[in-house]
Amino acid sequence: MNKAITHYLKQAFLLALTAILGQSCTRKADSPLLEGILNVTEPTKVAFVYDYLGDNYVEELITDSTGSFIYNPKLEGDEADLYIYVGQDIYGAYVKEGCSTHIVIDGENVTFKGDNADRCTFLNTLYHTFSPWAFKPTPDHPFDSAEWNTRLEKSRETVEKALDGVIDSEVRARYQQLADATYKYYLLQNLALERMMNQTDNKLQSDSIIATIDPNADITRLSGLLNYWYNAADLGVNTGGRIDLEDFFARQIKRVDSVLTNEGNKKSLINTLCNMFLMYQPSDSAIHEFRAAIAPQLAKVPRIEENIEKVLAERAKRIKDGDLLPGNPTLIARDGSRTTLADVIRGKVAYIDFWATWCAPCCHEIPYFEKVWEQYKENERIVFVSISQDDDRKAWEKKIDKDQPTWPNYIFDKNSGSKFLEDMSINSIPRFVIVGADGRILSADAVRPSDKDIATVLDAALAR
Repeated sequence: MNKAITHYLKQAFLLALTAILGQSCTRKADSPLLEGILNVTEPTKVAFVYDYLGDNYVEELITDSTGSFIYNPKLEGDEADLYIYVGQDIYGAYVKEGCSTHIVIDGENVTFKGDNADRCTFLNTLYHTFSPWAFKPTPDHPFDSAEWNTRLEKSRETVEKALDGVIDSEVRARYQQLADATYKYYLLQNLALERMMNQTDNKLQSDSIIATIDPNADITRLSGLLNYWYNAADLGVNTGGRIDLEDFFARQIKRVDSVLTNEGNKKSLINTLCNMFLMYQPSDSAIHEFRAAIAPQLAKVPRIEENIEKVLAERAKRIKDGDLLPGNPTLIARDGSRTTLADVIRGKVAYIDFWATWCAPCCHEIPYFEKVWEQYKENERIVFVSISQDDDRKAWEKKIDKDQPTWPNYIFDKNSGSKFLEDMSINSIPRFVIVGADGRILSADAVRPSDKDIATVLDAALAR
């Protein structure tokens, strides 16, 4: 046989063997789906999220003090493209029953060993590179059209290079679709920011992109494009002037149920609409009426029905004015010293600001907070406190060093802070709370410093 042909056949055989070995699983019976280690010096929360047929499955773990963790649930559907959340950082991995993978996360440097390392590497590159935080304007990093678009194209190039490393051609083709759809999602986001920030007339360009979205493709849900399709779609729901939120969202859900044929996309969008309705803080009776109105749809999506039940149960036990604070979290000052919330506010009326550096509305309130503090700083009966829920302590320190606030500023200890925020039902910020000198809550959701009535509210708290 010709030497060149022999060499070609050997190379083809080796490539085929590599592909087979690269996709095989060698997991032992006692090996976890995913085990790993973070470069941290204290126990750290890690959240794992994956989509299965439109439902999101979430599991949160706390690493040990060395950063080690094990993720080993029974997967829905046998395999999953996995999001890994560590604070504001997002990573990715692929897990499959019968397989075991090891991940090492050290900031931007992420390495995989074991099964399906090629798929893990691609997903990590996709999720980390196209992180929402990379394309989210902040007060310290405002939107710049040219910079954002350059970053988007560089992100696309980085993901394309990672795609080349995926061994299986069918998997690579599917991941190519996911990468393209994700790029399209962030392109639409940049165009929306240009319209909002720069008053750029690019609606035709956005509309032409949205017109290419297939609302019944799985990739539309997995990339986030489903929300853009929904926002642009005419579902034929006439509000008839005054909008009744309960009726409006119920009719939207019924139309989604009738228009979409992909059950996963339908389920995902119905879940989004239910959450939007609940964000408006409807009364318990309105929630019950809303649930009855969409009963046929909820019958198809029991996990959403469970979520509504959970919301109602949490409302029954939520913190109310007159309650004692539900805990005493540890607070860390800029110099690294530690104290507790009780020690900071003991015996005084307290106006507490829960915020984060990445929250633009929070940062908007800071100058107003300072003005209110200046007005009351000579009054020894009241204390003003800002507590950051940043996961990135360095970002908080940078902000504090830049602003040089003269009232007490702290960052939560991660574990006790997370539990306190959960017990307080603080799931959105900015949030301001007034506590009386006796330690009881006077206002669990107080007015913001920018509110014209702030002085009246604080004076009333001091008069009690």
